[in-house]
Amino acid sequence: MRTLLLSLCVAVSAAGCSGGADDATDGKNGTTNGAPASGPGVGVSTTTALVDPHAQVAAVPAGVSATTTTSPGCYTPGTPRRLTRTQVVNALTDVVTTLSGDATLAAGVGALVKDAQQFPPDTAFNPDTPRHLGYERLDANVNIRQVSALSGTAQALAASLTSDATRLQAVTGTCTGTGDACVTAFIRKAGRLIFRQPMTDAEVNVYRAAANNTNSAASIARVLATMIASPKFYFVVEHGQAPAAGAPASVCAPLTSHELATRLSLHFWNSIPDASLDADADSGALLQPDAYAAQVRRMLADPRSDRAMREFFAGWFRLNELVALNGKVGDPAFDAFAGDFKPLPTSRDAAVNEVLDMVSYLAAHNGSLQQVLTDRHSFARTSDIASLYKTAIWDGASAPPVFSESSRVGLLTRIGFIAQGSTETTLPISRGSRILFGLTCQRMPTPAMDQSNAKADLGGVLTTRQRVERVTEMGGTSCVNCHKPLMNPWGFALEGVDSLGRMRQTERVLDATGKLLGEKPIVTASIASIAGTTSRAIGSPSEAQQYILDSGQFERCFARNYVRYSFGRADTPADSALIESLRQQASNGANLRSLFAAVALRSEFTTIQRPQ
Repeated sequence: MRTLLLSLCVAVSAAGCSGGADDATDGKNGTTNGAPASGPGVGVSTTTALVDPHAQVAAVPAGVSATTTTSPGCYTPGTPRRLTRTQVVNALTDVVTTLSGDATLAAGVGALVKDAQQFPPDTAFNPDTPRHLGYERLDANVNIRQVSALSGTAQALAASLTSDATRLQAVTGTCTGTGDACVTAFIRKAGRLIFRQPMTDAEVNVYRAAANNTNSAASIARVLATMIASPKFYFVVEHGQAPAAGAPASVCAPLTSHELATRLSLHFWNSIPDASLDADADSGALLQPDAYAAQVRRMLADPRSDRAMREFFAGWFRLNELVALNGKVGDPAFDAFAGDFKPLPTSRDAAVNEVLDMVSYLAAHNGSLQQVLTDRHSFARTSDIASLYKTAIWDGASAPPVFSESSRVGLLTRIGFIAQGSTETTLPISRGSRILFGLTCQRMPTPAMDQSNAKADLGGVLTTRQRVERVTEMGGTSCVNCHKPLMNPWGFALEGVDSLGRMRQTERVLDATGKLLGEKPIVTASIASIAGTTSRAIGSPSEAQQYILDSGQFERCFARNYVRYSFGRADTPADSALIESLRQQASNGANLRSLFAAVALRSEFTTIQRPQ
């Protein structure tokens, strides 16, 4: 245990202290995106008194304006963004569905990309620190494994699409003209879909030559494989509209209708445009404000929008950092700690999905961002997670059951967020880090990487809190100034939840063989602080969440993270107006769908900076 705690002080604390970012300068001169939403909402409290956050408060109804707001700074394209592996899977699934209408073949695309061809996963990049996961959209790296996997996937998929006469007929459609005319028509149809815009005559001629001007199975397969493996499919290159003849070139160029359609579909659906979006792009209607706003409304109402929303919250809440809950089953100490509960190989994913199902439910039921921290429903779809929550299994359709334990409320008590994998003891430092740096975007100084606390006395039967205090709060050490007033209090306030996410009032102290050394009461009282606020006494997840809501930093942190996710890059000072606009809308209680629409209705989303 001594070794674990010492390493946590140096490693986990270092991750936190070097991570995060200070938002103190964000939005000082920002403009709002129109008038604040009206109606009943969950605002940021102006009182320091602890308020029971358990009540479910209705969010401001969704609304999508047809007017975008201009803010300082459109952005240089820089390195062209590529599709993430998830986007490759979704895009190729939609391509197969549209070309063949074969649901069975389309359902196998994910396995083909991820398993058969070993397409490497993206790195969940975090601009603040490499020690914590972030968003796959920020991974701009391209390596030989990706290129090779894309090529192999393209060939295998093309072969499947043309494997027999029935599939070939479905892909090419009925054509009574010459072989050259038929293959040309197919090239235009497939290219429009795969490249997300109409093909030029020169491009068509290249693929006609590749097909030898025939519409045989081999020729069609060669065309499809070449298109799917093309950089034009894998990369998203944006140039913006050319200036009108005789008009001076502006710094910010509006995207073309096809660039805008692609940006919208990848943003909301993690996939390619559908027929409706393609039609508006081809006609130019998408460049009209009313038609554009209508498409945003339609896309948000589509079930596919849930994919990107879940992906964002999984990245922001760092849910993918949760390790398997069953990794130490069979270890005497862990088994003694777990008692009657035996984690399954699927328990980890079920816990993560329970958090994301909560987000999906709130979004579908007019929920606000604040309700993520106040909701008291269980969304456990499996018996293992439901048993930890002491609730019935949720069927995914009816009203979800309410937590039976009064102390269980909001994100900070959800197993996917608070559990700590295969360990019999909690990790207060890690929990404090997740709250401060993950949920409120706080920054602390980089710690000295030394062992000044190596002589900490860990003798006797100590609770986890006592051990952490003795290691990290020793006077005269390099750890104390960071841990005692800033990080530790947040973790200590959550000690009433064990490492599997179960509520508790006492801690059973075990040795390595699982022998009970003693049972001691849990002490959760702490004095916590968030930058820019007055320190506050907290002693429970409910009080911790109320402090986070009252600070206003939760909404600001959301805004910063959503800008990163939306644009696939780290935020910059030029983003301050956009971040402030999102923060204000979130603070006014706008529902989640409105918040996700807000970015797409900004000029930053619809323009690109011309090379200077």
